[in-house]
Amino acid sequence: MKQQRAFGRSRSVLVIGAVFFAGACSKKAAQTHPTSAGSARATSPAAGADQGSKPSTESAPLPAPFDLGKLDAFKRKVYDQVVNREPSACGKGHSLLYSVEHDNSCRASFYAVRYVARLADSGFSESEIGEKLERRFRAPRVSYIDVSHAPSKGSPSGRVQIVEFAEYQCPHCKEMEALMPQLLAEYPKDVTLYFKHFPFTQHRNALNAARAAAAAQNQGKFWEYNAKVWENSDRLYPAVLEGIAREIGLDFSRWYGDVGSDDVRGRVQGDRTEGIGLEIHRTPAIFINGRRFTDEPDVPSLKDWIDEELGR
Repeated sequence: MKQQRAFGRSRSVLVIGAVFFAGACSKKAAQTHPTSAGSARATSPAAGADQGSKPSTESAPLPAPFDLGKLDAFKRKVYDQVVNREPSACGKGHSLLYSVEHDNSCRASFYAVRYVARLADSGFSESEIGEKLERRFRAPRVSYIDVSHAPSKGSPSGRVQIVEFAEYQCPHCKEMEALMPQLLAEYPKDVTLYFKHFPFTQHRNALNAARAAAAAQNQGKFWEYNAKVWENSDRLYPAVLEGIAREIGLDFSRWYGDVGSDDVRGRVQGDRTEGIGLEIHRTPAIFINGRRFTDEPDVPSLKDWIDEELGR
């Protein structure tokens, strides 16, 4: 499996969004001004299957509907109120429900309505659902993230690119890491996962672990090293990091020298600087085909976003 991959000549993947999802580690990074917004997503290779308001065709069927029969009377009322009140996900002057019933050109509204039903079924209130719709469908911010040096796994040509910014001392990152193998197994031809380092400066052990993993990447063993780091995330002392290097069979002298090299330090700092520019204040921070993932960090929510990108 190749450890690095880039998109086209620009060696970058498009990123949208600046909203944080609940349950993330709460340590904050230094704040910066937002990067400039634009309309590049429509032409980016990272745009995936999202079609926004592009006309649908017979060869691109609408996504599968949600079974509204699953909703009890109260949840159905919440659903009805939201889809009749919230506007089209394509910015048109009618409701989500009208959009789904009369505007086949707006595929985003179909995904939005299905999302509303799923949230109502999960017990979210009308106001909470409205906020989530705003984050996911109506408040994009366009930026780019460089993956030219990021380790990757999954499909080498996946239509869905997941970029994860994580910190090795963050327990929520460890939980997210445990979900990724299931996603890659369920989408073996469609998903590519990229890992980016975002160690908080006050977490010295996490910073050392990030550099150690980046040095292991130089020998083609990032993912093996990464797995062992997560197993030992509560005790990332120098002796433990050195032991992992020996355990997975790295050329220890080369690895040890790389850990303190300008190249490795620069790559880790480059990931962090890029994350700050994306207004990442918490980890994990997930981007799916350029959109900031704003839902609960669980498999059903991640699959919902992936399926949207795949047009399912």
